[in-house]
Amino acid sequence: MLIYGFQRVALIGSAGYQRAELPLDDSVSLIAPNNHGKTSLINALQFLLIIDQRKMDFGSHTRDQTRRFYFPNNSAYILLEVILPQTGTVVFGCVGKGVGHDYEYFAYKGELNLDDYRLDDGNIVSQPKLVSHLAKKKYSVHRYNERDFRHLIYGGAKSKKTSDIDFTVFKLEHISDARSFQQVLTKTLRLDKLNSSDVKEYLLTIFSRELPNASIDFKQEWEKAFQDINLEREQYLAAFNNQKMIYQLEQKFERTLSLRGKIAVCQPKVDALLKDWHGHVQTTREQLVKQKAKLEQTSRELRDQDIALAGERQDLANKLAELDRTEQHYQELKARFALIPNQEFLESQLRSAEKEYEAQATLCVQSQRSSSEMLRKQLQEKEQQRQRLQYQQRTLNDNLYLHLSKTLNTQELDNLNKVLSQQVLQLPPSQYSLNAEQLRSVFNCESSQQCLLPGLTLSLHELLPQHVQKTESEVLEEIGSVNEQINELKELLQASREQEAAERKKAELNSAVRQCEQELKEFQQLQELTHNQAQRIEQRQAVEKQRVAINDALNNSGEKQADLSRQLSEVADKLNKLASDESSVEKLKKQRIDDQALFSGLSDQPHSPWIAGDDWSLASLPDRLQDYIEDCKALDQLSKELRQMKNELGQKGLTKFQMAQTQDEELEGIIQFNHCLDDEKKALERRARSAVVNVTASLRELRSGLYALQSKMKEFNRLISQRQLSDLKIFKIEPVEQSLLVDAMNVLIQQAEQTESGQSFELFDQGSILDDADLERAKSLLIDEGNARQGLRVADLFRLEFVVAKHDQQQESFEEIDSAASNGTVLMAKLVTGLAMLYLMQDKRHQMKAVCYLDEASALDTQNQTSLIEIADQFGFALIFASPAPLTTARYCVPIHQANGKNHISRNSWQIFEPLESQELPQSYAEPSL
Repeated sequence: MLIYGFQRVALIGSAGYQRAELPLDDSVSLIAPNNHGKTSLINALQFLLIIDQRKMDFGSHTRDQTRRFYFPNNSAYILLEVILPQTGTVVFGCVGKGVGHDYEYFAYKGELNLDDYRLDDGNIVSQPKLVSHLAKKKYSVHRYNERDFRHLIYGGAKSKKTSDIDFTVFKLEHISDARSFQQVLTKTLRLDKLNSSDVKEYLLTIFSRELPNASIDFKQEWEKAFQDINLEREQYLAAFNNQKMIYQLEQKFERTLSLRGKIAVCQPKVDALLKDWHGHVQTTREQLVKQKAKLEQTSRELRDQDIALAGERQDLANKLAELDRTEQHYQELKARFALIPNQEFLESQLRSAEKEYEAQATLCVQSQRSSSEMLRKQLQEKEQQRQRLQYQQRTLNDNLYLHLSKTLNTQELDNLNKVLSQQVLQLPPSQYSLNAEQLRSVFNCESSQQCLLPGLTLSLHELLPQHVQKTESEVLEEIGSVNEQINELKELLQASREQEAAERKKAELNSAVRQCEQELKEFQQLQELTHNQAQRIEQRQAVEKQRVAINDALNNSGEKQADLSRQLSEVADKLNKLASDESSVEKLKKQRIDDQALFSGLSDQPHSPWIAGDDWSLASLPDRLQDYIEDCKALDQLSKELRQMKNELGQKGLTKFQMAQTQDEELEGIIQFNHCLDDEKKALERRARSAVVNVTASLRELRSGLYALQSKMKEFNRLISQRQLSDLKIFKIEPVEQSLLVDAMNVLIQQAEQTESGQSFELFDQGSILDDADLERAKSLLIDEGNARQGLRVADLFRLEFVVAKHDQQQESFEEIDSAASNGTVLMAKLVTGLAMLYLMQDKRHQMKAVCYLDEASALDTQNQTSLIEIADQFGFALIFASPAPLTTARYCVPIHQANGKNHISRNSWQIFEPLESQELPQSYAEPSL
């Protein structure tokens, strides 16, 4: 058993562990249920052994998640104790920095004691205080960055700050193997992740120095052999495959020459017209504005004339309407008085009506009296007065006044007579009640001429008495007098009614007089209208003639107005067109691009002659300028398209004329080259001989590398076949040739050997090469595979197959190691393969005992467990089993405990198994809790 190597790994405040201390100097059975930190504990070693975060493997977790998990604060530690043959016991460590969950490396010579990381108050030492704290413990701590720490572990260039102490853990035969060693070492920490592609990659790296040219860029070798031919052939094929584009390029180039000639001719003409354009616009606008003003004035005058004629026409229409009304009135009068013989008849009727009216009016004046309405009102008043007298008669002997006269004195009675109405004082006893004392209080005041009522004081000076107590004879006399008056009023009312009838008759007679007068007046009008009838006819004819003339004049005016509107519209259109042309010219001037270098010296550049035949007047400037700018844009676009097509042809391989002095010369060369493709093809065929022989030299070298790899794999199989894997009789890894690639190489090599031996070389004539299907297929396959793989390597010529066979069974081959056997057997095969690769890379003169990790180890039986422990030990590794239950095949049995949500592994919980013949009990370690 090796005495040098890993001793212990410890975690403090990291990966969910409050404190963990795990032995690494021999096999270990790490016990805990699933997802309780077994893998996290082992993966912590990656920070100290793999170092480069990009090469670490933490499954699906990101780097940030991983750092946060392992270094939650600046008191989180990952520690490893190692015994080095050149230095002795040393400690390597990672400590969190806190900020960003970053960490730093450190190392010192001495044994690992977790108490050294605890302060006097029981707290864990933080990263800023670590060096000074350990210095108090007599440890000289060295701090490292990632690069220096990697060189520290694997050897290599040391920085100036590195101490003289040799901390190298893994001394490799070749320092360049460090990367592969780390990758394989990562897999040994998680053997279940090792797959066939990993094995192939690592083996190739290990054997790379033993292989002659382990990597060959076949494409480069082929191109080197056919370099000149391929260049010329590429030019030919680029032109041949793009003949359509070249024909289009030729047409565009001809169009370019034509446009150059046209623009060279038109450019000075455009400049000359633009020089005179502003004056032309100014003069034309002034002329059109004057013409428009004159037309508008004529239109206004014509419109005023039309308005006047329309007024006259309306007056004539009114006259005609008046004549029509007169004629209608004449006809009506004529019809009414058709039976009246003469005017004297109507005058006699008038005199008779006036006579009757005057007689009736005289009668009304003589009998005129009061009106019926006034008489009715007087009659109503008298009847009311009679009712009051009759009431007074009924209460004459017993009323309120008589009662008060007996109760009150004269002064009080007089005052009360001024306040109460006559009707109240005549009330009978049944309609009042009397309290003399309260009544006297109304007049009980300083002045006898005042009446005090609740809330009201009345002065009695101006008031008159309302009631006089009469005798019965006086009342009867008044009643008789009132009755007489009532009878007289009734007689007067009857007479008044007769008078109204007389007045109505008078009014009727007066109306008859007015009617006779009106008829006489209208008869006189009839006579006048009859007399003037001829004059009215003449007047009508004259009015009709004037109206016809006015209508004709208005119709002619409408035509003139329409003509003026048309002329105004034409002038407005000309002004609008002039403004539009002016705006267009200004816009087009801004769009000119003929000031670019492309348009300078066109007459001196290759071009086709152009004869200008268009109208080049100032009025045609907008159109000519538009055509000119479009031609310039077309030339610019053609120039860009030609440049793009030229570049595209260059990208497609046609670069033969890129060294021409000008683009025109390059384009002419491409066009001429396209016309001579047949001659170029014949020239290429004559130069395509014997290049294959030059290629086969690299193919032989590549095939030699494959043979060397096969030889090395036989040695590797002898190394792994010495270990018993479960019930397997055979386990080996065979490099199986990729037949397509190897056969293609052999075809070319055999043909070259025939040529070199003196046989006919006609096979390699360009035409023969293209016609030989096998040779063409082999060449194409090698080129395609080389392009796809970015060069052919020894790795491309074989695949690994895992060959297994049990006792009394035929051997089988599998491309994936996971399919080769049962899970337990596959784990053993992976372990043996990985450890053997690490063994090959290590310097055999300086062997260190490291660790490897196997999860789900309970799937293995006891015999396989023991076998794996022995195999690992033979290769210089201590095997760590992880399982929910303890495995008695390991030397250490270490359970993971949990308390307060944190994992914990104490040295007191280590169980050490010794052979039965050894009775020495394991020493217990007293360990305080961190």
